[in-house]
Amino acid sequence: MNIKKQWVAGVCLAAISAMWTGEALAQTSAAPPTDAASAAAPASGLQEVVVTARRRSEDLQSVPISITAFSGQQLQERHITNQVDLANNTPSLVAIQSGYPGEYGGFIVRGQGPAYNATSGTETYFAETPDPYLGLEGRPGSYYDLANVQILKGPQGTLFGKNSTGGNVLFEPQRPTNRYGGYIEGQLGDYGDREVDGAINLPIVDDKVLLRVAGAIERRDGYTKDVGPSFPGRDYDNLSYEGFRIGLTLKPIAGLESYSLYRYQTSDSNGAGTVPFANESTVPARIAAFNTQQALGVRDVSYNTREFGKAYYSQFLNSTSYKLNDDLTIKNIVSFTRNYLAYSYDYDASPITVGGQTSTAMPTDGFDYVSEEFQLQGKALDKQLQYTVGLFGDNLHTPRYEGFTYVLPARTLLVDQLATDRSQAAFVQGTYDFSELAPVLKGLSATAGYRYTTEYTSSASVIPAAGSNTTGSAAFHYGSYTFDLDYKINRDTMVYASLRDAYKAGGFNTTVAASSGLSSYAPEKLVNKEIGIKSTHRFWGVDTRIDVAAFFGDYDNIQRQALVSITTAAGVTAPVQVVQNAAKGHVNGVEVEAIVIPVTGLQFTFNYAHTDSAYDKILPSAISLNPGTPFPALPEDKASLVVAYTLPLNRDYGKVTLSGNVTYQSKVSVATTAATPYPWLPGYGTLNLRLDWDHILGRPIGAALYVTNVTDNTYATGQLDFSASNGFVTRTYAPPRMFGVQLRYAFGAQ
Repeated sequence: MNIKKQWVAGVCLAAISAMWTGEALAQTSAAPPTDAASAAAPASGLQEVVVTARRRSEDLQSVPISITAFSGQQLQERHITNQVDLANNTPSLVAIQSGYPGEYGGFIVRGQGPAYNATSGTETYFAETPDPYLGLEGRPGSYYDLANVQILKGPQGTLFGKNSTGGNVLFEPQRPTNRYGGYIEGQLGDYGDREVDGAINLPIVDDKVLLRVAGAIERRDGYTKDVGPSFPGRDYDNLSYEGFRIGLTLKPIAGLESYSLYRYQTSDSNGAGTVPFANESTVPARIAAFNTQQALGVRDVSYNTREFGKAYYSQFLNSTSYKLNDDLTIKNIVSFTRNYLAYSYDYDASPITVGGQTSTAMPTDGFDYVSEEFQLQGKALDKQLQYTVGLFGDNLHTPRYEGFTYVLPARTLLVDQLATDRSQAAFVQGTYDFSELAPVLKGLSATAGYRYTTEYTSSASVIPAAGSNTTGSAAFHYGSYTFDLDYKINRDTMVYASLRDAYKAGGFNTTVAASSGLSSYAPEKLVNKEIGIKSTHRFWGVDTRIDVAAFFGDYDNIQRQALVSITTAAGVTAPVQVVQNAAKGHVNGVEVEAIVIPVTGLQFTFNYAHTDSAYDKILPSAISLNPGTPFPALPEDKASLVVAYTLPLNRDYGKVTLSGNVTYQSKVSVATTAATPYPWLPGYGTLNLRLDWDHILGRPIGAALYVTNVTDNTYATGQLDFSASNGFVTRTYAPPRMFGVQLRYAFGAQ
């Protein structure tokens, strides 16, 4: 079906399903991180949404930043279980899906994402602690027992620091409370899906020692099957993970609160199913293999490399705060994270030996990460100034491991890598309310912030076949700033303007010789100007919330990856990826988020983003890029519509809600150079339907039926171009239509 037609049909079907009968539901909010942050709902059907975008709890509508926020309940209602689901429901957010296992998570906000072997321009945080690229957030299995997820768009270079040129994705777990309670939920679905997750909250000592334990486990068969001679019957794109969290809050004396959390997750899957989409090779065997695959379609494959993906993740964090008085709080946040991965991947996704990569030991990739942040949060100048002052330091260490093996025709190439990245920063940011200075200034506030960062990076690669050991190191120093003006026209409407910048770290390409001119790359920088309006109103009995933001970004020293060849001591030529500073460019756009409740119980939630990006100037030493072409992984248009309707049943029967969720994304560029033969990934649309019955017959029991990808649309979510090395271009495809049932039992206070 034509994408636009499917979009229109999906909207109609969702609306019909949602308006089938009855009256409706009030808006659920993004749950605050603590009970103290809870706020009463306003008079209308729209509840207050509490976010922590400025490192303190605030109403979403009072923060001069473009933000999308989901409560834990909304994540469940929209069946958001992985990075693609979250991106489909968020304007300006794209998930990284290029054929590597699901254990590799990552996000791109407003076109700011990773280049190969370089840090991402969008960082994730969990419970206020940074989780480096290739961390846990975004992966399947990381969405259980969450209070909320917040997506901050635009540079966040002062309060969140380096590598936040695009924004941040904040995951906030449910924290221990002073009430006994919990839940257990089971899920069964097709493809052998079975899942259990749950949590229990225990106030061990009333308002002094509070404990919360949560966990999840899932097994699901893959939807891509191997029908080849090497691994017949093996399935790919399966899920197999388990994890848990233990959170402990201590309040030994008045004003002192210490929250500690340990979490662990492991997964062991068969890897992602990728399919050759195109072939540029003239080798007869490769042409034959490609033609055979085309006849099979995208759900049946034949590999000669045994693919797998394994991951081990553990983290300990502690956040301790002491409220000295009403105007000053001391806070310290520390974390230690270990994340190891191993995987095997058939580059050509065919039954012949063309190219592949496999782990020779655990891990293939991974890191040990330590972070420490100290903050002073307070109020001054008759409480008109709210400020945060802090120090931050971290150390990201990739330990030396046995490495991975590139499998090439009749030869292998072993690569061994080591890297260390450290940074130290000092930052200050304050918001001043001018309302008390003069009546004409009532409602006007200004925010200013600055962060100075010193960063050290070193890395090394060993290629035994080449007899080489290449190393490099450097230090970078830079400052980032924030300046916002916001004006509350009245209690329901705020307008704002902001100017912000941020940097993404530089680094080294140690798979090439230091004398090649490609051995290092500088930090990239984004300067962003933004204007916006946030408004909550009731028009003729219709509750509405409309947020609009327009942004204009100047992007300099853009990091892009390129494929170059190295020659070993034995005369073997092999391709390796490098990162270069390639261009200057711009990224401009507009984002709209709207909620409309036309009658009691019926709710429409609409998100839309239109983005224009292009390379304006190609740097002389850069890889081949065409000026005027858009950035990779940045759709021009992205939208979602959720229609939810609650039947007008007697409260004794419980609450029955029908909902439909339609998403659309226009085509995106996947070109890293001007020579990319297939530079576009097609756009797509999806439709999900759900029926929820909460508090069945007044009992603490809930049930849900869901169908995802109702129209069984086959669409690609990622592409890798190996045409220059082996001729193949491969694609990764989203799951087919899936359905399932969920049962939930809640106990105690919720």
